[in-house]
Amino acid sequence: MSQQHAALLQLLQDDDPETLALVKEQLAGRGAAALPELQTLLAAAEGAAARHLREVLAEIEKQAADDIFGQLCGDFGESGNLEEAAWRLAATFLPGENFQHHRDLLDAWGAEVARRVAKVRTERDRIETLVEYLSHELRFRGNEDDYYSLSNSLLPEVIETRLGNPITLSLVYLLVGRRAGLKVDGVGLPGHFVIRHRADFFDPFHGGRRLGLEECRALLAQRGETLTAEHLEPTQPRPMLARMLTNLYCLAAPSDPPLAARIAGWIEALGSAQRNE
Repeated sequence: MSQQHAALLQLLQDDDPETLALVKEQLAGRGAAALPELQTLLAAAEGAAARHLREVLAEIEKQAADDIFGQLCGDFGESGNLEEAAWRLAATFLPGENFQHHRDLLDAWGAEVARRVAKVRTERDRIETLVEYLSHELRFRGNEDDYYSLSNSLLPEVIETRLGNPITLSLVYLLVGRRAGLKVDGVGLPGHFVIRHRADFFDPFHGGRRLGLEECRALLAQRGETLTAEHLEPTQPRPMLARMLTNLYCLAAPSDPPLAARIAGWIEALGSAQRNE
């Protein structure tokens, strides 16, 4: 270990809060380029120094993830890659994770649905196979006990817990369906989000229950609105991402102004991408 690194570890064990804050601020200010050196240093650190280094690494990774996601929003086209956006969004809340385990689960579930739908004949049976597998076997459902948790909006957290909000659960259905060769669309009803396959509608939040037009009308009637054909049109990737971010903003605004400001910046970048087309 170099003398410089040894001195740095000594500073990170200092009991003076001002010294610690200054050292950590300087290390974090080096940005993503310093990650390899800091990770090497972490391998040699112990106790308080290791804890403080992990905090610095997390801060750098979070800022890098924020920058990457902000750029993605600024470049996001009408038919952008919503899955990649969902992983990048999650990385801003869970820095340092690569989510490969969660990607592998989606691949495995898609392969299983593909195997099953190969044995059925009708399109309706194909979509019902997907819905039954996700809702009945894997038990994806709405998190009604903790509806306002931020984790309900993060794709890897929803995959892990099988609990989420309407739009992120719908995204799971879309991604598994795509892997199985099924065309599944999201439908952004006012105040709720569901999926559709051709003329069939399903509600992932409520256990994948089938929705007829009357049920859709009832959902809108609760908000004092009248169902129109436009309400039932597929939601494209960019407005779906915008809605995901708006949900997060509404959750953060009352209790976490700095987070709300970050999310507002992403929403603005997404809007700028649309205006620049």
